[in-house]
Amino acid sequence: MSPATERRILQEVGKYPKPRTALLPALKIAQQEQHYLPPETIGRVAELVGVSHASANELATFYSMLHKEPLGHTVVEVCAQLPCALRGADELLAALSRSLGVAAGETTANGAVTLKRTHECFGACHRAPMCLVNHEYRENLRGAALENLVAELRGRAAATSEFATSFEFRVQSSELDRTPAAGSEPRIQSSGSDRS
Repeated sequence: MSPATERRILQEVGKYPKPRTALLPALKIAQQEQHYLPPETIGRVAELVGVSHASANELATFYSMLHKEPLGHTVVEVCAQLPCALRGADELLAALSRSLGVAAGETTANGAVTLKRTHECFGACHRAPMCLVNHEYRENLRGAALENLVAELRGRAAATSEFATSFEFRVQSSELDRTPAAGSEPRIQSSGSDRS
């Protein structure tokens, strides 16, 4: 961990009346530097905050926003909470999995893209199915919106390496634009740029 990151963590600790309260934000600061938290980083954060290594490791293990394993340059997190599941989260996850050639929880071989299924609500149930791409909301992902997302991920992967030539990105329109079940709300195709 760099001296600059350690200084930021110590500044964060100083904001709280009880240093232990700064553990979560301190771990998030440390993660920004390496994009994940290896054991030595978790240990150093524990020392800076003044808690046991076990306490810091427990917190890093508990929160899905904290990553103890390396992730891809692009992280795609598909919300699978019940409202999103009812509006096509499983189909979205399956389409992205096929397109990327990895299962949920895996990273492409070149480290370009990590695909995750999360059970944390992102608060965008009304625009499901949705996902986060490096913390950016992508909503109403079906039809053309999903095809655009797949093309974007292909571009990101190509920029990382020759990943785009290693995997075929296929999105079958019949799987992406399903007719809503009788009595369900019509599905709107959107890129999510009109959030309200």
